[in-house]
Amino acid sequence: MKHWLIILTICIFAQVISAQEKKSSSANSGSAGNFGLGITLFGPTGITGKYQLDEKLSIEGSLGFGSFGNGRFHLHGVLLYNFYQINESLSLYGGGGVVMQERGYKDGNGIGNGRGRGNIIHFFNNDKGYENSLGIRAPIGISWKNADKRFELSAEVYLHWFLTGRDGSDLGLALAGRYYF
Repeated sequence: MKHWLIILTICIFAQVISAQEKKSSSANSGSAGNFGLGITLFGPTGITGKYQLDEKLSIEGSLGFGSFGNGRFHLHGVLLYNFYQINESLSLYGGGGVVMQERGYKDGNGIGNGRGRGNIIHFFNNDKGYENSLGIRAPIGISWKNADKRFELSAEVYLHWFLTGRDGSDLGLALAGRYYF
């Protein structure tokens, strides 16, 4: 299941990049594009992409691994809404979407972390078993863009509510930096 999700994610990123290249070839080369690509830390640690649909709406996704707690493999996609513009550079956003994460439990017999308990406590244990979990991701955060809108930094707090696999919930932090093409 994990392999087809990786292939699907790569295909989606390729389509967005292709559409962005077509748009940027016809637009003014001095302005920032709608597609940003960069790195994310903590929830997950990996790569991140964001496509601005308009001034208020965007689609964001990340692929990586969970630095702390239950997760190893992590993939999510969310729709974000900028609900408050603090100034020209800073905005507050919230949203929702799906998350697929390979989550751990203390041992192969299923005893341990379920229900989101013990995320950091079991970080150094080597006796974990892992299982795919699918759930809902609900982030809320703050975003800063530089003057020419080519670079973005964001910080968010998110809640994962898992519906399959190891059920339960996780609360976490994600930091990201993206360059817009």
